[in-house]
Amino acid sequence: MNFNKILSIFLILGIGITTSFAYAQVDVNDIEFLQTGIINTAENEFSISNDIALREFFNGNIVRVSGQTIEGFPYITYSEILNEKIKTRGIIFVGGEFVKLSFEEKSLQEEDTVEKKDDLQILVKYSQRVYSKQTASIEIKTYDPEQNKLKDFNQNYGFIPNINIKVIVLDENNNEFHSTTGITNSKGFFETEFYIPERYPQETLTVTITAEDDDSTSSKILQVFTLGAIPDNGSSP
Repeated sequence: MNFNKILSIFLILGIGITTSFAYAQVDVNDIEFLQTGIINTAENEFSISNDIALREFFNGNIVRVSGQTIEGFPYITYSEILNEKIKTRGIIFVGGEFVKLSFEEKSLQEEDTVEKKDDLQILVKYSQRVYSKQTASIEIKTYDPEQNKLKDFNQNYGFIPNINIKVIVLDENNNEFHSTTGITNSKGFFETEFYIPERYPQETLTVTITAEDDDSTSSKILQVFTLGAIPDNGSSP
């Protein structure tokens, strides 16, 4: 998708790209999601990868950031100074459609006093690619994000047990392919798997994982690629 088409989508969503009467240039270090590595929609949280592109407009008063999340979803954002506050807007392409990203405005004159959220940290190991007549596995762990800042799936402390887990797998027609619910064990662990039938076509399955307790709710979206039949020579496509 070219830039002009993306630009038109921004305009439709009310994401204006105009010159602002800013008092200072946008400092990349002040763009919060680049510090945390996290972007959010109204319903889901995503971790951005290190492969990002930055470009400045209007003498540095606007910074465009584009890239992909770790899960493989492309996104694009614009950050500008408006009344001495950094205002960031953007979209992400998930599940075959563009979804608005949610950002909090940050004042350049105030210290970062935003209280830390008591969200759950969801870490996942899963089968990213799977052939027909094979089983895809999803291993989930829930951590206290303050105790696992490196997002290490194998960390042996900081678990959050007794978390309600819901997993929904949808095919490309948004039909349910697999779903399950359960509770994390004493080590914050939950596992599920699903079978890819014989002669199942090559397509992308969308996996939504929701973790919830009495105080917090977090979710994560992944993609699993079905590759069809195993090649006769046993090699990967």
